[in-house]
Amino acid sequence: MRHAITLVGLGLLAACSSGGKDEPTQRQQIGQVWKYEGATDGGKPKLAYIGSANTVQTMTAADTFSVLLVQPMDNGEKTVTVKLVGAPFRCDLSDCAVTTATDDGKQHRWKGRMTDTNDGIEIMPSQNAYEAIAKAKTLKVNLAVGPKDQTFPFQFDVAGLDLKG
Repeated sequence: MRHAITLVGLGLLAACSSGGKDEPTQRQQIGQVWKYEGATDGGKPKLAYIGSANTVQTMTAADTFSVLLVQPMDNGEKTVTVKLVGAPFRCDLSDCAVTTATDDGKQHRWKGRMTDTNDGIEIMPSQNAYEAIAKAKTLKVNLAVGPKDQTFPFQFDVAGLDLKG
């Protein structure tokens, strides 16, 4: 799992460093619809990801956005990772969690651990994040951004997630 997330992270870094004006931005490369990578022999993707529909302006980037990554595990369960792109990700290391809301009005608090690259939170299957995302049309994830940890909701249009297995 960490290898795939690391590869996506490296891709995100490479996208940031591209210099051509005609080249798509990192946000455009990720997009706001589900993308799938790394199909296995059975045709099942090893990773699905989607960018947030909105951005916020921070001290480090005018277009800070968030990315959701969903990765199936060998046992059929799925982990979810929430990343922040353009600003440092912050969470209380003793209680690393994000709060979310799905379009059905339900509030969720998903606990996890900081990613190896310190740019997001990895949420284990026991938190039922995948199940909530798979049933939703939209998802808002509240992330602390900026020096005063002001919280901003990042909205994802998650309808259509198709991870078989």
